[in-house]
Amino acid sequence: MAINNKNHPQRRRATRTDVAKLANVSTAVVSYVFNNGPRAVAPDTSKRVREAAKLLNYHPNPTARALRTGYSKMLGVIVPDSSNPFSAGIYDELQTVAMRRGYSVLFMNVRSDPELEEQAIRQLLERNVDAIFLSSSRSYTQLSMAHLEECRFVFMDQPHRVTNAKSVSTDYFHSGLTATQHLIEHRHCSVDMLFGGSPDDRGDARIQGWYAAHQNANLPAGRIRQAFFTREGGYRATLDLIDSGRPPQAIFAGSDLEAMGALRALHERRLRIPDDVSIVSFDGTIDSLYTWPQLTTMQQDTVKIASCAINAALEPDQVPDVQTIKADMVVRHSCGC
Repeated sequence: MAINNKNHPQRRRATRTDVAKLANVSTAVVSYVFNNGPRAVAPDTSKRVREAAKLLNYHPNPTARALRTGYSKMLGVIVPDSSNPFSAGIYDELQTVAMRRGYSVLFMNVRSDPELEEQAIRQLLERNVDAIFLSSSRSYTQLSMAHLEECRFVFMDQPHRVTNAKSVSTDYFHSGLTATQHLIEHRHCSVDMLFGGSPDDRGDARIQGWYAAHQNANLPAGRIRQAFFTREGGYRATLDLIDSGRPPQAIFAGSDLEAMGALRALHERRLRIPDDVSIVSFDGTIDSLYTWPQLTTMQQDTVKIASCAINAALEPDQVPDVQTIKADMVVRHSCGC
């Protein structure tokens, strides 16, 4: 059934002028209240303006404000993999901190595809976002050559300085070192590693920490297997280790997802955890509480990472170009403690 729009006229949106009339102030005062300046407004007057705005269901026009101030109060977040529990957790915290600061967030999932990442950046720039947050699928060399002058960029999980950008990262080296040392302290002669990137990428700080722990203990380093930071990757990489003729004694998994895949492989081969094989993972997502056995993990501080990232975007002159955040070990059952 067709609706007669003449009988149902659209309600006119309240304007700043309407609020000013109801509150008995000038339109400039309304602007000062909702923009937090540039001039101070007496608390009683500010309260009267906000009550008038509430009665009229008035909301400032974000497009007009962006044209007037040059800021959209909008942040863009490029998510590499929305199915990853750690990604979901960190970007949920990022949105929470942004909203507390009065910003809205636009999310774009690019499935770790460099071409989709480039397309997402262009679309966010067209939306005039004030900053873009991303865990880039591009290499550090590619990022160093990128043109990042059009907007403020904050790179997540990037432990190195990127020109014209800010970086926020967990301390990967300390995490790899601590996790591996913990397993070596359980009298394991070597610790194999599941790693999402290429096993030849010795520049990754998690691998460097893993390797340093073996050196510090005067032990030969274990084996690295590529696991793609996924459950399936961890599963297949662990089967490869088991079927190699030299089953693993201990495993440091580069993510909780890889560790979950490893647990399945070990269960299927009837290897006991931690009696036959000990595991420590990296990430510390909520899922690590619900595996069997529960995972000992290097837990990333998602709240602090999000807070540091927002500060890097909104107060760039107040923070260093690279912020590194310590992960804490959460000891449960999979390591043998």
